[in-house]
Amino acid sequence: MNKILYRCVKKISIPVFLVFSFVNVSIAQIGSETVFGFLNVTESARTAALGGNHVSLDEGGVSLFTTNPAYLNKSTHKQFSVSYLNHLSDIYLGIAAFSYDMNGIGTFATGIRFVNYGEFTRLNSDGNEQGSFSAYDFSWGTAISRPLLNGLQAGIGTQIIISRYDTYRSSAAAIFGGFYYSFNNDFTRAGASFRNLGIQLTKFDESSEAVPFNITVGITHQLQHLPLRFNLAMHSLNRWEIPVFDDEEAPGFTKNFFRHLRLGGEILLSENVTLRLGYDRLMNEELKTDRRIDFSGISFGIGFVIREIRIDFSRTSYSETGGLMQLNMSTYF
Repeated sequence: MNKILYRCVKKISIPVFLVFSFVNVSIAQIGSETVFGFLNVTESARTAALGGNHVSLDEGGVSLFTTNPAYLNKSTHKQFSVSYLNHLSDIYLGIAAFSYDMNGIGTFATGIRFVNYGEFTRLNSDGNEQGSFSAYDFSWGTAISRPLLNGLQAGIGTQIIISRYDTYRSSAAAIFGGFYYSFNNDFTRAGASFRNLGIQLTKFDESSEAVPFNITVGITHQLQHLPLRFNLAMHSLNRWEIPVFDDEEAPGFTKNFFRHLRLGGEILLSENVTLRLGYDRLMNEELKTDRRIDFSGISFGIGFVIREIRIDFSRTSYSETGGLMQLNMSTYF
C-alpha cells in the first residue's frame, strides 16, 4: 500500500473503529477482518438494545432479514423498515428494507445499507494538503424465506458490497442464510444463521482481504407467567479464539466462551410498549477503561407501537467515547 493510501486509511480508521468496534483492523484483535466491517452493525434499534445481532427473536421482522433471512414469513408481507444511526465526526448509517410474500413461493425481501463517513483532508506522501475527499460503504441485499416443516422456517440471500475511500474502491459479493424454529408452546424460539460468506471482487490495492464471515446461533424464551423475555446469542462461531488488543497471553476457554456471548432481556409492559436491556462481553473487553465499573458493551432501549407503526430506540455505551444511539421505524403498506 502506497503512502498516500496509508495516510487516507489512517485518517479514516479512527472514526471507523469508533463506530464498528468489531471491524478490528489491528491484527492483534479479531484478526483478518479488515474491510466491510460495516456489515456487522446491528440492523435495528431493537437488536442494538439487546446487545447486538440476535437470530432467534420473537417477530424479528424485515429489518433483520440479513441477520437471519428466516425471520421473513407471511406476517412480514408488505412490511417496510428504516433505521438511522448517528455517530461522532459526522458519520451516519442508514438502512432500509421491504418484504413481500408470494403465496406458495415464499417471502421475499430487499434492502440497502449506507454509511457516510463525511469529508476528509487529502494528503500527499509529504503530508501536504491537497483538497478533500469523501468515504462511504454500501450494500444491497435480497433474500427469500419459506417454511420447511411445521414451525421451521429457512431463508437464503445474497449481497453486493461496495466501499469507496477517495479514489480507492473495493467490492465483494456474499451470501447469507439461516433457520428459525418456533417450539409448539410458542414461548421458546431458536435460530441459526451465517452471514457474509463471500469473496472480494475488486481490491483496494494488490492484497486480498477477507469478508467478515460470521456464524451465530441463539435462543429466545419468554416466561409463561411473567412479562419477561430472555435472548441469548453465540456469535462468531466460525472462529473460537477471539483475542483483544490488551491480552497478555492467548485467551483460555472461559474467556473465549464469554467473548462469543450476547445477552438481552425484554420487559413487556403492554402489547404496545417494551423495555430492553443488553450486554455484549466482547465489546466490553475491547472498549473498557481502567475504571472498576465500566458500562461499555451495555445497551438499553424502548419499543412502542402506535397504530401500525413500530418505533424502536436504543443507546449502546462505548465507555468514555460516549454512546451510540439508533432509531428504527417499521410499518405495513
